[in-house]
Amino acid sequence: MRKLISWILLIAALAGAFYQWRTKKAQFRATARILQARLFPCSFPVTYSIGTIDPGYTISKQELGDALIEAETAWENPAHKNLFEFTRSSGDVTITLVYDNRQASLDKLKALGITTDQSLDSYKSLKAKYDELAAKVDAEDSRLKGIMGRYKERETAYNAEVRRMNQRGSASRAEVRRVDSTRGALAMQFGGIKMIETAVNSDVDTLNALGTTLNQLIVQLNINVDQYNRAGATIGRYEEGLYIISGGIQTIEIYKYTNHAQLVSLLAHELGHALGLEHVADPESLMYPVNRGRGLNLTGKDLAELVRVCR
Repeated sequence: MRKLISWILLIAALAGAFYQWRTKKAQFRATARILQARLFPCSFPVTYSIGTIDPGYTISKQELGDALIEAETAWENPAHKNLFEFTRSSGDVTITLVYDNRQASLDKLKALGITTDQSLDSYKSLKAKYDELAAKVDAEDSRLKGIMGRYKERETAYNAEVRRMNQRGSASRAEVRRVDSTRGALAMQFGGIKMIETAVNSDVDTLNALGTTLNQLIVQLNINVDQYNRAGATIGRYEEGLYIISGGIQTIEIYKYTNHAQLVSLLAHELGHALGLEHVADPESLMYPVNRGRGLNLTGKDLAELVRVCR
């Protein structure tokens, strides 16, 4: 009887293992590749594929692929090894571009002819625009509240007169004309209010975009000032890109870039993480936590980290 139970348990365990393999085959293989890369670093290329590019971006897969090939050289040239390799699908790492308010803020400013770089002069210029627009928005908002208050008073009086006429069951021609005239005037006033609201909302969106960009510059440039915490602006240090391992699956997600050079350095930074490199303390380094977009020239700390991993 014991033997029978043992056989049953063994068959159940094997069946369970087979089921897990069939349903999570990709995760098991991906985890095995990660372990292999960590045990034998830089012994074989880390393969990568291009995944989803959010429609909010104007970059094509070909252009992103070219940027990735350029980013590879940051590590391959000093290592004198083929550390990365593009494959159309099922690579060890999948590169995706995620569009949210980080990139949307930059795009909105660019559409308005407002350009930015990671410099103190750029911060000062954006701050001046922010302060000027903030004063304008506050004044517009105050004016709009006054107009809306007067509209509500007029609307309340109109509704009260209509109720009295309905309760009475009759109205003179003069009353009907007055009510019709008031209704038309209210409709025109409401239309004007909506136009003002649209203009104010547009300015608020621009203000939020400026605030979000300024908050990131404050962190990147290590400026000792308070962040812009007006509702709608993203505060704190937000990631421009992330290397993620989840369930054995490796992805690099890009959230924001200003130009081609900054995108290449951002990709090189995240590819460094895929290779096993950690952050370093030198602000001039490619593997510094905040991307400065200063090209692909490695510092001594970058090279030391590369040697540590590829020893």
